[in-house]
This record gives sequence, structure tokens and C-alpha cells, in this order.
Amino acid sequence: MNKKLYTALIHAVPAHAVALSRWTGFLPGDAMERALLSVLRARRARGGAIALWRGDGQLTVSAFGRARLAADVPAAPDTCFRVASISKFVTAAGILLLSRKGLLPLDADVGELLAYPVRAGGFDDVPITVRMLLSHTSSVRDSEAYLKAIESPTPLEALLRADVYTGARPGTAFEYTNLGFGMLAAVAERACGAPFDLLMRDSLFGPAGVSASYWPQRAQGTLADAWRLMPPARRPNYDAAKRQARPIPEPEMDPARDYLSAHGSLCVTAGDLVRIAQYILSDRALFDQMSAPVVPFGRRDPTLSQGLGCFIYRDPALPWPLYGHQGLAYGAVHGLFFRDGPVGSTDIRGFALLTSAVSEQREGVIARINRDVARVVFG
Repeated sequence: MNKKLYTALIHAVPAHAVALSRWTGFLPGDAMERALLSVLRARRARGGAIALWRGDGQLTVSAFGRARLAADVPAAPDTCFRVASISKFVTAAGILLLSRKGLLPLDADVGELLAYPVRAGGFDDVPITVRMLLSHTSSVRDSEAYLKAIESPTPLEALLRADVYTGARPGTAFEYTNLGFGMLAAVAERACGAPFDLLMRDSLFGPAGVSASYWPQRAQGTLADAWRLMPPARRPNYDAAKRQARPIPEPEMDPARDYLSAHGSLCVTAGDLVRIAQYILSDRALFDQMSAPVVPFGRRDPTLSQGLGCFIYRDPALPWPLYGHQGLAYGAVHGLFFRDGPVGSTDIRGFALLTSAVSEQREGVIARINRDVARVVFG
């Protein structure tokens, strides 16, 4: 939908009087709570959870509205959400930890790891590497062939022979891509000989002390739907109950198929997502590797640069950059952003905002709700 038309129509959607549940940890203060509620109402939020993380490491979580569209299921601090492209931030951390163990060289030829040629047309002498996939500089793109493969899965080897390349020399140009990032799961499975979900549990989720999975069937507790406000949805665009009812394929590991999860299918609570971010920031070498800018978004969004699976967000209204990622899918908008460097013990270091339905208005790439929440908690 045209951005101007969407902006005009979304203001016609009634703003619900959402209320925040009791915080699970520290209290952020009345002024901040009022400001957060104002943002949620202005952005037509229908449900979700928000976790805040202080400089002393403490975190607190609150929830608002509904988790599911058809059933009267309230969102709670322990509700799980499919976090869309925030999955890329988490996937990147796991891939880098596997690389640290010597299991997945970052500059290895992806084709050699997959055991079949992976070359962009016209550049047969240029290998596409794991590092390029992590930074969206591989020349892989989300073509029509990829979009069809989402509905009718195509073996990865066959898909990579289709029109899935930008025409740029690999390693020289930025093209944000779900397919390229999703390929990391297939590459990791081939290199390590284990299902991607298990690799992530062993390398990241277990050490961080969290419950998370790229399979909705493994989500603990309630998994939230996602639905669109505009055009209005009669049924969820992401139906959590139906997704959870599907059996996990046997065998679970299938590198020919497993390019469809690592980029966007992570299911996690807001609190556990913050714990993952805390773990990454506590590992200085890992965070520095992820957060070093590789390429700018350019005219698409001058406030953003791309690291290895990490957004570097420079909002002109804030005095320092933020790190993390954003997710948008099925009508839900999610954000995970935090700051580096010294902060006071009671200052907010970061937040995770996970929603079931909300305005999808954006300024460039960043959703207005993520921009507004960042300005409330960091401003």
C-alpha cells in the first residue's frame, strides 16, 4: 500500500485505551509509563509486551492488549512472539559463535560448505562467503522465485540456479535479503552436521539461559498471533495455533529446505530476547564483531548502517547510536535496540518491544513505533 495512503487510513483506525500490566521487575517511573502508553495508543497498538533493561543489568517486563485475534487471550510478560527479522540479529550471534569454535569459517566459500556451486551470474570467479551473507553483501536477493518458494518450497540448490542475484559483484553492494540470511541455517547444518535449532540452543540459547526456538511448536506458553490493522484483518495473518499444530518435519535437519527459518522465525519472549542481547553485549569480542559497520543503507535510510546481522541506528534526536534489529511481518512490528558504553545503574540501556498488531508506518526503514519508544526510553 502507498505510504501516504496508509498514513491517511491508519489515523482513521480507533486508538484503543491499552493499559500496561504490572511490571515484573523494577518500575520505570510514572512519567515513562505514561509516555510509553501514549506511543502505544498513538500507533494503534493492539497487543504486545515490552522489556526494559537497566545499566545495572536488571530487567522488567510488562504487557498490554491481546495476544490472539479470535480468542480473548491477553498478552502477558511471558507471551512468546515470532520476532520476524530480529531473528537475523540472533542468528548472526549464533553463527559467529560457531565460527569461533572453528566450525564455520566466515570467509569460507558457501558453495564448498553446501557441496554444490553457489555463484552469482557473471562472477564465477568470486566466491559468496558466510561473511557476505551476514552483512547482506552477497548479491543474493529476494526475487520472485524466492517468494514462490515460501509458498511452495523449492530445494535450495535449485532455487540458487534461478534469478536470485542482483547483478552486482559479490561483496561490493548492499541488498537486504531474507533468502541470503536464511541460507545461513542450511550452511550451518552442512558444516556442523546438526539441526540449526539445536546448534542455536547449544551455542547461544543455553549459555544465555533462555528458552527460544525457530520452531513455533517449541514455544513455551502462549505464542501470539499477528494481524494487520490496515487493511483490517478478520483472521490472523500469522495464526499461532495453526503454526503450532503443524508437526516438526522428520528428519528435522534438511539443508535443502532449512533456508526458510533463520531470517525470521525465531519465537521468544520479550524478557528472553533482552537476555540474549545482554549475553551478546557481555561478550565484548562478539558484540564488536557484530556491531562494526560494514555498509550503509544509503538513500533507503540514512540513519542506518549494517553490521554482521546488526543494525547501527543513528537517530538524530538521540546523542549516541543504538544497536540491535527491527522486525516487521504479518502486521506485527518488533524492535530490539540498546546502547553501548557507560550508563548509570538506573538508566535504561535497552528495550525489546514485541507486538501482535500495530501501525506499520515507517520513517525510512525504522518503524515509527520503534523510533518513538527509543526516544522515550533513551531521550
